Amino acid sequence: MNETIKQHFVPRTYLKNFGYKKQDDTYVKVARKETTENKLFETNIINICAENHLYTLTGSLEERQILERIYSTAFENDYNSIYSILSDDRIFSISLEQRKFIISTVITMFYRTKKWLSEFNDFTDESTSRLYGMCKQNNKESYIETNNERISISGLTLSELQKNRKENNRIPMVLFQLEFALKLIEAKKNDNINVFKIIGNGEFITSDNPVLAKNINSEFTIPFDINNAYYLPISSKYLVSIFPNENHSNFNKIIRININGEQSANFNLWQIHSSERFIIGTETGLRETKENQLKT
Repeated sequence: MNETIKQHFVPRTYLKNFGYKKQDDTYVKVARKETTENKLFETNIINICAENHLYTLTGSLEERQILERIYSTAFENDYNSIYSILSDDRIFSISLEQRKFIISTVITMFYRTKKWLSEFNDFTDESTSRLYGMCKQNNKESYIETNNERISISGLTLSELQKNRKENNRIPMVLFQLEFALKLIEAKKNDNINVFKIIGNGEFITSDNPVLAKNINSEFTIPFDINNAYYLPISSKYLVSIFPNENHSNFNKIIRININGEQSANFNLWQIHSSERFIIGTETGLRETKENQLKT
């Protein structure tokens, strides 16, 4: 068994449907979130939305690869067949197994991205910096206490302490993400599956945090809420949504909805807001999205 070092938090099997072939590899166009400039760069999908040892656990080689194996075997291996169904306008009926896999794919992609860990680490860095400073001010050199936890600071700089806490947070956080994904899959198992298709001009883009959550009954959205709809663009022309099913109907149906380029532009602006660092797509889709961003 080989150890996977570079682990993709947005699967390559997903990203390839936004890309193009170049020799034997697949490439995508990418724009940075933080700038409104229309600057794009090209990258192989091997090199994007990945981090070394993001999901690696402790223990033997087999034990270290448990999470990587779960994501690859349970949620990625059959993605191509599900994509073929969702992007085929002639298919309106699906099996219970296919339905479960579609919902599972969207929900796990919502929870497995690195943005969750990054935001948690940002919060931890800030609180660590504050407590570290208080300790130094009070000539308390041995430890800091937070959440009933005593953390040694002896001989450590602030940056060293923050680095240690990030690594200590990593495994509990990625396990927490998977646990919540599995709970949400169960809670959303009766939801409708909607597929939006752009007719005419306009393209969907995606990002390093591709699933959008929107509460259908409230202005505010919290991540774990059965009233959320979850939206995932699956190519430049198709987007799948897991939508609350209040009347428990259409269990084995795909509801197909045609939209225009103006409507898809709103999804793309949401995608920019949701992303952590990068938006991804075709050159046309990204340039149009950046232009629309300047208008808002």
